[in-house]
Amino acid sequence: MKKIILLLFIFLFTGCFNYGELNKMAIVTSIGIDKVKDKYLVSVQVINAKKDNEKGSNITVYTQKGHTIFEALRETTLKSPKKLYGGHMEKLVLSKEVAEDGIINVIDSFERISDIKNEFNIIILENGKAYNLLKILTTSENIPAEYVKHTIDIASKYTSLTYSTKLDEFLSLYLKKGIDPVIPLIKVNNYNKDGSTLENINTSSPISKISTIEKLGLTKNGKLIDYLNKNETIGYNFLKKGKNKTIISLKCDNNNYISLTLSNKTKYKIKKDNNKYFVKYILNISGTVNEYNCDKDLNNKKNLRRIEKKVKKKIDNYLNQTINKQYNSNSKFLGLENIIYLQNYKYNNEKIIVKTNTNVLIKDIGQTNKSLKGAKKDEE
Repeated sequence: MKKIILLLFIFLFTGCFNYGELNKMAIVTSIGIDKVKDKYLVSVQVINAKKDNEKGSNITVYTQKGHTIFEALRETTLKSPKKLYGGHMEKLVLSKEVAEDGIINVIDSFERISDIKNEFNIIILENGKAYNLLKILTTSENIPAEYVKHTIDIASKYTSLTYSTKLDEFLSLYLKKGIDPVIPLIKVNNYNKDGSTLENINTSSPISKISTIEKLGLTKNGKLIDYLNKNETIGYNFLKKGKNKTIISLKCDNNNYISLTLSNKTKYKIKKDNNKYFVKYILNISGTVNEYNCDKDLNNKKNLRRIEKKVKKKIDNYLNQTINKQYNSNSKFLGLENIIYLQNYKYNNEKIIVKTNTNVLIKDIGQTNKSLKGAKKDEE
C-alpha cells in the first residue's frame, strides 16, 4: 500500500521543466531570413493543427521586420495566437543576400534562443525571397519543411550532387582552424503566388516547385563567397565523406551507355618533405551495374577491367576539378590545413600539395549471368 501511495505522489507532483501545453504552442517547422534595407525580414512557418479530413493548408507563415532577428521573432508573436516553439524546427532558409552579408550573424542569434535545437538544416535560396519559398505547398510531404529536408538528405546520400549541412556542423567547422563549412542551395522553379494555395498540391503538375541545385555554397569568415559547380560538388563528396554513394553513367561502346552505383571509402595520408606538405587521398570504390546497353560481355574480365578504367578516369576528373578549385579559392572548404594541424600543430602555412589514389572494383554486374547482347555477339 505504501508503494502505491508513493507512486501516486510521484505522478502528481513531478513533471518536465519548461513544459508547455501543446494546444498553447505553435510548432515552428522553418524560418526564412531576408533583408529589406537595414532590417531583417523574418518569416516563420508553423504547423496548423487540424482534425482528420479537415480541409485547408497544413501550414501558416507569419512575417515580420526587425533591426535584429530576435526583435522580428518577438514581433511575430503579436500575429500568432500561440507561443512559437522551435524544438522541432527542420530548416533555416537564408536568401542569397543575407548569406553574402553574414551567415554567422544569423546563426549566432539562433544559438542564443534556448528552445530551438541546433539540429536543423541550413539552406541558401539562390533565387527570390525566403518568405516566398516558405509559403509554397508541396505535394509529396504534408509539411514543406519535411519535403525540403528529405530532398536534400536523399540527394546528399545517394547522388553526391549536394551536401546536407546542419547548424551544429556549421558551427563546429566555423570554429575550427583551417576549414570553412559549405552550404547546400535550393531554388524555386516558376514562383507564383498560386503556389501557396491548395491548387499547387491538387495537381500532378504543381505551379511552383522547390528543388535542390547541383552545387554548393562556399563560405569564408561566415559569409557566402563562391560556389562549387556540379562536377566540383561530386568531387568534394568523394573527398570529404568517409563513405559515399553516387550514380554515374558513361559510354561503353559507340553511343551506348552503362550506369553504375558507386560506393566509396576515403582515407588520407599526410607527409612532409622539403617544407611542403603532401596530402594523399586514397579512394577505394566499389561499383554495381544498374543498366548495361553495350555489346561486350561483362563476364569477360578484360571487358570489366576496361569499364573500371573508364570509371576511374571519370572520378579522377571530378577530383582534379575540386582540387584545382581549392587551390584557386579563398574558402578552405576541403579543410587541408585543419587535417594537417591535427597531426602537426607546428604547421605554419607551408605549401600543400594534394594527390589522389583511386582504386575501382566492379563487384556486381547485375542479376543475369551474362549480358544478352554480349552472349549474342559471342555466338556470332
